[in-house]
Amino acid sequence: MIELHLDLKFHMKPWKKALVFSYLSYLIVLFILIFIVSIIKKDIDFKLVYIISMTCLAALTLGFLYMHKIFKSKFS
Repeated sequence: MIELHLDLKFHMKPWKKALVFSYLSYLIVLFILIFIVSIIKKDIDFKLVYIISMTCLAALTLGFLYMHKIFKSKFS
């Protein structure tokens, strides 16, 4: 669907595209979370931002690797 709007030609299977766009949307949520935490604390605490980022990125990456493994075995 997005290929029609952006005139892009991806050479991926649909389930891989869905995983990529889902991962990107979760990264946007992570950015918003860091922005909100920075506003609440009224200062950018780099140690806190690092902890939040690494925790979320590790959980997202492990989760999406697991989903990729499951989808690859089911759809291939």
